Amino acid sequence: MSSSLFSAAGVFAAAIPILLILALWTAALFSQSVANVVYKLHLIRLGLTHLLFSSDKKWKKLGDPDRVTKKRSKTIYFVRHGESAWNVVFNKGFGKTFPKRLGNALQKEANLFTTLDSVFVDSPLSSLGAEQALELQSYIESIPDSDPDAVLKTGESGKSVLASSNLRRALSTGTIGFWPRIRRTQERIHVLSSLQEITFNVDGVALAKPYSSPVLADEELGALTSVTRADFDPDRYFDCSENAGDKPVRGKGVNRMLEFCHWCFKRDEPVIIAAGHSLYFRFFFQTFLPYTSQHEGKKSKMANGCVVKFTIWEGKDPNQEDRYVIEEASIKVLHQDFESKHKKHE
Repeated sequence: MSSSLFSAAGVFAAAIPILLILALWTAALFSQSVANVVYKLHLIRLGLTHLLFSSDKKWKKLGDPDRVTKKRSKTIYFVRHGESAWNVVFNKGFGKTFPKRLGNALQKEANLFTTLDSVFVDSPLSSLGAEQALELQSYIESIPDSDPDAVLKTGESGKSVLASSNLRRALSTGTIGFWPRIRRTQERIHVLSSLQEITFNVDGVALAKPYSSPVLADEELGALTSVTRADFDPDRYFDCSENAGDKPVRGKGVNRMLEFCHWCFKRDEPVIIAAGHSLYFRFFFQTFLPYTSQHEGKKSKMANGCVVKFTIWEGKDPNQEDRYVIEEASIKVLHQDFESKHKKHE
């Protein structure tokens, strides 16, 4: 009898997690807050899976870009996002202030748990990051009309196109930085999963589901003039038709970079303006600059809010595979700098 009771208790204990999951899923059908919690738990699980099993930074070299036979070129402007909430916690050292920074972030995360906002998952801009995005906006609007880089500002039809990673800190930086242009031209930012950051960290997990945009944080929306959360229509400002959602756990960053290059060359516009991430951009320079190049972009991250312009060529490698090569002499830093040089200046 005692053995039967023990067995029954064991079955009941084993069933508890399943019952809790079923209860949560059922409640999620009737409550948006519960649905948000279920989705947030899924993203946390996904983030831990990336942390443990991701192959995002692991790939074989494509071969020396210097061996590519050049066919046609595009001008690309890389725009790095402003400081993120994740950067505030983890990129300022692990000294005396770290426990307080982490505690503040955890408390805010708990307050946001029933929403589609988060401090750690798809980390948004910090208050400083929003200010950096506004500084970017001021720089863009200050470019003289006669300057070749005025293409950043004018948005003349057929001349350039705006693109962004599907992660919030990049998308909001692009939105804030190019806000006057977007309001003038009524164009939309193309949200691309191919620009998603190359990282194992939880902050690189996308909140946005496929073919949709993420919910921007209060700090991000607050930097936009003449708009409130109630009247901010993501479909008006973002084209998400090429956002395939979060990157696969066993995917490789090089495939996304190649996909982005392919996207650039299938566009009619000669100029591509892409808001994205430091590691992605550094890997991009490492991959598509010639092996002999000693350019700073291979070694250092672009600073927050940095804008770098360059020419990239499409062509064929000796095996007749489609490949790309950056023209090193064309690389020009327009706003801020690479982090190593930025620190030297300071």
